[in-house]
Amino acid sequence: MNTTVEQTIVQQLNQTKVNGFPLLQYIGTQNQFGKSINVGYNTVIIKPAKNPKKITSVAIQYMEISDTYTIRYYKKNQVVMAQDDMYCDQLDSIARELGVL
Repeated sequence: MNTTVEQTIVQQLNQTKVNGFPLLQYIGTQNQFGKSINVGYNTVIIKPAKNPKKITSVAIQYMEISDTYTIRYYKKNQVVMAQDDMYCDQLDSIARELGVL
């Protein structure tokens, strides 16, 4: 079975644990493509539940050259923060940046 980069990103988000819960569940994102999870080229965009920092979406982009992720946090359509060169085991920082950890 071939998995796309986007499916792999979602699998890694589900395998990342925050306080014993999968990351997507912890931040209140439904694990369904099309509802709370959208995909683009090497990118997964998640829409978290209401959070203290009022972030409306998070884009996780796989950077193939460096084998790392770039994470961008949006309020409406504006980027409010970006994290570059993040590794798979650092994806739990998403919960921290949303203010729910």
